[in-house]
Order: sequence, then C-alpha cells, then structure tokens
Amino acid sequence: MKNGIVISAILLQFVAASSFAQINLSSMDVASSDSLQRCKIRHFSPGNSGLKKVWNLSGKLSSNRSDKVMITKDSTDIVSVSMPSCILYYHTAPDSIVLIGSESALKERKYVHRKPLKVFPLKYNDSIKDSFICEGVYCGNHPFRETGTTFVKVDAVGAIVLTDNDTIQNVKRVHTIDTYSVCMDIDSVALDTARLTQVVAERYEWFVPESQYPLLECGTSTSYLNLEALGTTTFAFCNMSEPMASYYIKEDEDTYEEDDSFYEKTQDSDIFHYRIDTSGNIITISYGLDSDANITAILSSYMGMTYRHKEWSEPKGQSYITMIDGNGLRSGTYILYINVNGKHRRISHQILCC
Repeated sequence: MKNGIVISAILLQFVAASSFAQINLSSMDVASSDSLQRCKIRHFSPGNSGLKKVWNLSGKLSSNRSDKVMITKDSTDIVSVSMPSCILYYHTAPDSIVLIGSESALKERKYVHRKPLKVFPLKYNDSIKDSFICEGVYCGNHPFRETGTTFVKVDAVGAIVLTDNDTIQNVKRVHTIDTYSVCMDIDSVALDTARLTQVVAERYEWFVPESQYPLLECGTSTSYLNLEALGTTTFAFCNMSEPMASYYIKEDEDTYEEDDSFYEKTQDSDIFHYRIDTSGNIITISYGLDSDANITAILSSYMGMTYRHKEWSEPKGQSYITMIDGNGLRSGTYILYINVNGKHRRISHQILCC
C-alpha cells in the first residue's frame, strides 16, 4: 500500500513538472488544439517588483468558478483562445504575441493598429511601449473605437510555491498598463466627435519557463467619463491543466471579490492618505501609509495616452513625497491614476504647461 502511495506521488510530481510548462502558443502545430482550466480566484495584491521574489500560494488557492479554455491554431498562425465569455485572436511568432481581435456576445473588436502583448524570451527589465487602435461593433449596430497606449515590462523574477513540496522556479512576471479612450455612436461617421470614455487598466501575469500562456493573472480596470470615475473591476485567475487544477485548487462556494493576503499582510482599503499639489509643471504627491505599500502612478491624457509612469515601494510611515514632472506636456486636463497594493485611487488633475 505504501509503495502505491509513493509511486502515485512520484507520478503526480512528474505530471506537475510537465503540466507547468503550460502552453507555448507559437510552437503549436497547425490545426492543433489544447485546453486549460481557467479558475477564478480571489483578487490579490501582486507585491513589488524585483529579483528572487517568492509568491507563496500554498494553501491559498481556492475557486468558486472554473471554465474550460480551448486554444486552437489555424494555417495562418492565428491562435484563438475560446472561453465562455469571449474568444481572443492572436498572431503568434516564436519571439512575440500580438492581439488582433476578439468576439463576445455584445462586442466584436478588430485591432487596425495591432496591440503587442509579449516579446519572447521573457527577460527581466525588458519592456515595450506602443500605441494601438481598435475598431469594433457593440450589439451589432453601434460602432466604437478604442485608441491608446500599452506598456509591457518583465518586472519580477522568482518562485511560485504551490505546496510545501512543489515550487516552480524561474517564474517571470509581466506587468502591463493600458490607457485608452473609447468613443461610440450609432453612426460610424460621427465617431470623431462622439463623447469619450477613458479606461486605465493594469494586469500582472506570471509565466513558467518556456510558456507563452500565464499560470497566474490578476488585474484592475477603471473607467472614467468626463474624468469622473464610473467604476472599477478586478479579476484574478489561475490557469492549469484539469488534473493540476483539481489537485492544487480547492473548491470554494463563497462569492468573493478580493484578497490581500496572498503576498502581503491584509491591508485596509484606506491605508493611503494623500494630498496633491502643483507648482508650474510639477505634480507633488504628499502621502502617508498605514501599512507597507507598492504604489503605481500613471498620468494619461483625455485621449487615453500614457505620458508618465512611476512605480515604487515604501514601508509604513508618514511625510512621504514623490513628484511627477509634467514638463513638455501640453496644457490640458490629465488623469492621475494611483494604485496602492492593487487598489485604485481615481484622481483627475489640471496641469498648466508652458
């Protein structure tokens, strides 16, 4: 009986090692398919960037929803990722992945200026920044356009601990920031004069070696109208083969939105106390922290273009100051977005540039 248990454990470790290679989209054979379980987990603070990080998930992975994701590749190297809510279309190459379109029950998108997502192999501190334009249709008769910028950076390297005996080494984390504007009208000719909605979105993805599909992902997205925040959505998923998902992820019948306890101590939603001042073209953020924090600040235009981006970490304390240089920017209204431990502070601010 003991021998059977030992053999089963060895086999499981072997399966785990191969399954955690995940899926390499560019090396899939033409007309082939693969699948993963996309398990919804509690939203969490991604932690700070750097080398030799440890993301401890042991005993913390639970899910109240799991969907099968089908991944197929056609003869033109287009990969489709199908899940219940939508289908995503990518153009793949050994050294890159580009988003070219998507479909859902309500929206159809096509990127006329394609959106770069990743450059492979992933190397620490590598980054790309590019603009994108997406044109689509909402509910079959409302044309819309999304215009903005994307910034992608490999910002951390470390190990994911799944159990006391299962640790995945050399995991690369990719941080993506999208800022864009959305215009919609019943008449496509009127899109250039339609009212704009702004969106600021952050995504973190963890990739195991040789993979082009994330093992773990989390993110937040905030929408604005006339620079007033409409609302924020959050998400977090763990993507595994079905046997691995059944082994590592507990079933959870509770509904939940977020959990700060994965990598950091539980944080209060109001740990960040701040004041914004401007002098000339310099934005000064004076703030205090009730707990240790990882902070992201993004300055974007009304049209959804990112002009300034800053990330830093500070321990619990008071009388902190950071500055954002607005020199070179045109006069106008900009969105100053601040994310503290994965939670948004939505701020709009007027900058008068010479």
